[in-house]
Amino acid sequence: MIPSPPASTTPSRESLDRARGALVGLALGDALGMPTQAMSPEQIDTDYGRITGLTAASPNQPYAPGMPAGSVTDDTEQALLIADLLIDGDGRIDPMDLASALLAWEDDMIRRGSLDLLGPSTKSALERVRAGADPTTTGTTGATNGAAMRVCPVGIATPADDPDLLFARVWESCRVTHATRQGFQAAGLVASAVSLGVDGAEVDEALSGAVALVSSRDDEGAWNEHADVLARTRMALDLARDDEERGDEAAARERFLERVRALIGTSVDACESIPAAFALARRYASSPVDALLGAANLGGDTDTIGAIAGAVLGSCLGPGAFAALDASTPAGADGGAIGLVESVNGLDLSERAASLLALRRRSAPGPSHGSPSPPVVGAPIPSPAPAPPADGDAARGGGGRVVLLGQVIVDLALRLDRLPDPGGDVFAEDAGMHAGGGYNALVAARRMGAPAVSLSAVGDGGFASIITRALADAGVEDAGPRVDGVDSGYCVALTDDQGERTFVSTRGAETRVPADAWADYSRERLRPGDVVHIDGYALAHPSNIEALRRFAAAGAPPGVRVVVDVSPVVGDVPLDALLALGALDPLWSMNEREAGILVERLLLSGAAPGTGPADAARALADRLCGPVVVRAGASGAWYAEPASPLVHIPTPRVDAVDTNGSGDAHSGALAACLVERTPLDRALLLANCAGALAATRIGPATCPDRAAVEEAADRLAG
Repeated sequence: MIPSPPASTTPSRESLDRARGALVGLALGDALGMPTQAMSPEQIDTDYGRITGLTAASPNQPYAPGMPAGSVTDDTEQALLIADLLIDGDGRIDPMDLASALLAWEDDMIRRGSLDLLGPSTKSALERVRAGADPTTTGTTGATNGAAMRVCPVGIATPADDPDLLFARVWESCRVTHATRQGFQAAGLVASAVSLGVDGAEVDEALSGAVALVSSRDDEGAWNEHADVLARTRMALDLARDDEERGDEAAARERFLERVRALIGTSVDACESIPAAFALARRYASSPVDALLGAANLGGDTDTIGAIAGAVLGSCLGPGAFAALDASTPAGADGGAIGLVESVNGLDLSERAASLLALRRRSAPGPSHGSPSPPVVGAPIPSPAPAPPADGDAARGGGGRVVLLGQVIVDLALRLDRLPDPGGDVFAEDAGMHAGGGYNALVAARRMGAPAVSLSAVGDGGFASIITRALADAGVEDAGPRVDGVDSGYCVALTDDQGERTFVSTRGAETRVPADAWADYSRERLRPGDVVHIDGYALAHPSNIEALRRFAAAGAPPGVRVVVDVSPVVGDVPLDALLALGALDPLWSMNEREAGILVERLLLSGAAPGTGPADAARALADRLCGPVVVRAGASGAWYAEPASPLVHIPTPRVDAVDTNGSGDAHSGALAACLVERTPLDRALLLANCAGALAATRIGPATCPDRAAVEEAADRLAG
């Protein structure tokens, strides 16, 4: 039976204590096992006698010779790497970001002269990534414990009463390196136990509840010849429950450890080390320090077994459960055993625990979208009459979707101090490979809570596979045409130290939409309440221009709204093709630069280039005979309709680090708000906040979640 976590009654202070306890237990178990990792029981006895507290590694330690007492290993460092990816990604772990972070971590370890590098499964997967493989395909042989040892932050950040979200995040954390049944089961067990512990479960409830949660899932991950992790974990928990021997405790302890070695195993295989950790946690639930010391003296993968046992025990009992270690901590350590580990390794576990717990609260089931605010500065914006809801529409948003007519490509992101002069050369930092283009707007729509559909054409090569996987991961319906014999295109996205970006793109399958593909979709599958997002980049390619012309000629079906994002290429696309989209009565969206270019191309005397976004919005609305929004960065945005008062929409002040994707976040958020029939003044305010907050994060698809956008909008409107 899966215990019902008492999340609603657990005080926030207790939740934070348990969240911190999970990270503290992880680090303490790791540090205690550091000097004995990969050693046999006989070697441990020869070098140390018995580990009774935080101990420096002997010169004979194969991976960490001479490391000072309290040092952690890859278990803690990679877990904190996952924590940072979760926090920075608002709960999502991008596969390329994970691969890049792990490669950078190992490079740093090599520079430090460490022998504690990537494990065998992770190493094998990342070597394939370095060779150009899609990171979503590289983990299909990884059956060791690398994903489980680093997954604790997923459990802290995700409520157990949303198992779909919990296991989606587990999968994101393991699929690059451990996309096997064993890898998924192992990571799922640890994350579930930690999550249940943070929610208030006792140790036995957390352990048995984790088994029940993972057992309820269909088999996920590639088949592997190793033993089933779930079956071995059930056996391990039974072993611990049956171990009721009394008498001399030291002798009983050694008998139990010997049974774990003989019947379960202590290797890096997920089917051994995770069951061993669960057995120790169950056997010593009332004396958690004994569980960690048992792991340190067990032999084999002692640091990982101790880290996992410690994470589970800490999540259920809090950091105070390990206070007995203070007595054996070297004299002079400020803060006892926990303080020593934090100071030796330069860690702040409390701050990360708080950030992960905040993410957990934002991830809790149920909407948290705030309430409508008063109109923004300027005249009220009249909202269009809502379309009749389709059958089954929800009260808020109806049955509408954000439907992309445009292109999804792959972004090869580079960060550099400045662009080179002609003929020059500069070095850049690799910021990863991601799905991009119209994908960014689709992700923004999804994070704002709207269903989304991509009609981008997709090819059949390596870049196409990245796109297909990314759309699936984002929950976007991939309904675009397939183009055989050509890969999807990619874009080199250069972001300088001012946050400005420059793009250099190739042309692939996304530029070859069949002429009738979008018109056919409109006739057959668009429905009332849908909002069509037209990406202006589509007008840069002859095939797509024809597909857009036929879509526009057919007209949008009743109840369907259209948003046209004119895009940075507005200066080069055929003007007649762009203006033909006016037949769809769209809302035209653009940034200040794009508005100036369009004003100049249309030769509008009322707003010469350089006269400002307000004048441009006014002139363009009159010329295009429709509503126009002009984004002006930190100055907010201007909204204009023909013969109506001009409206200014404010935007939050932020420290921009990467504007790549900010406009997409604005357009996607705006389209999502139109799907749910949010009043237009509120919709534009939310879109401004989404675009601004996206610029505070590195990467193209960085729209935050709905709660963060609503909070920022409420502050502005208040």
